[in-house]
Amino acid sequence: MIKSASLAVILVCSIALHAASRANPVAARTSNAIGASVDLEQLMSWLPADTETITVARGPFVVASTTPGENDTQDRAISDKDLFQNFEELPLALLQLKNGLLAKRLEGKRINLAIEGAAHFRPPAGLGEMPYEGCAIAVFSDDIHTEIASFAKDSRSALKGERIENQDVSVFQEKLEQDTWTTFVAFPSDHVILVATDRNYLAEVLARLQGKNGQRALPNDLPEWRYVRTDARFWGLRHYDKSQTQTDPTLPFGGRKSANFPDERAIGLTFVFDPQSGRSATITYLSGDESIGTKPSESPLGMARAPEAKGLDIKYRELSPGVVEGAYSLEHLQAVQFFLFVLEGTLGHAIYL
Repeated sequence: MIKSASLAVILVCSIALHAASRANPVAARTSNAIGASVDLEQLMSWLPADTETITVARGPFVVASTTPGENDTQDRAISDKDLFQNFEELPLALLQLKNGLLAKRLEGKRINLAIEGAAHFRPPAGLGEMPYEGCAIAVFSDDIHTEIASFAKDSRSALKGERIENQDVSVFQEKLEQDTWTTFVAFPSDHVILVATDRNYLAEVLARLQGKNGQRALPNDLPEWRYVRTDARFWGLRHYDKSQTQTDPTLPFGGRKSANFPDERAIGLTFVFDPQSGRSATITYLSGDESIGTKPSESPLGMARAPEAKGLDIKYRELSPGVVEGAYSLEHLQAVQFFLFVLEGTLGHAIYL
């Protein structure tokens, strides 16, 4: 996940101006009935009803050892491999807990499907990423029993182990800037990993995974679904939750805030990047303001009008009244980094500097 401090300054300023025991706490597995063939509909059914944002990466792809370009100081053309890896990491950032304690054991393992559900974003205590309630789910085609055992052996830094919905869960804490993040790790099977930021969110995921019925997250009748391709390799969706206006500074409601694009009639947005269709990603923005097509640069599509967006060669088109699409060229490293940084902010994962 690309989260550069310098980009945080650009984004925020531009917008403002315009487990089971202490000795062996790692989560045990519940059932191997949940295998590598879990599909998107099943994963969606596991997410709590109040989920506001999802990001998806379709496999197969392998867990990589490093984020491409994170230490580069000069711009360059970005290779297909590096470009794809940056998008593969979008729903999997939580696997990097404790400086890669879990992720480093999964390097080279093949993932079939990854999704992150998130909700209730709130500003940090000072600097850093906005805390939120959510869960990353990774479905592996490879059996990861050995990697789970290795994680268990080397996880003495876990705060404690808990039993949640009949599943052993490891609980970790770490200080990130001025916030203390609590992370919950569970292994429902030898092919599935859950990493969550909130106990209640994880409890609902586990209950649904085990058969609990409930209202689906982001139901199919939301208008955003008409503007996202769920068969694409990488995609995401956010349906703005107006009930969170007082606590989430990325929401467009309530006037100008530190990390938003004001629009009292905003509905939501989607993004799609499918390498089979070329090196261009799209973001589609939906609003009850039918004049938005005449001022797309004032919406999230304009990337805060930052100079770094120039390399994206942004092109707008109105799909219908109140629905505008931005297309972004993904050819150079710094432009890709900026695009991903702003995209994550519009999805709720903004950073303060």
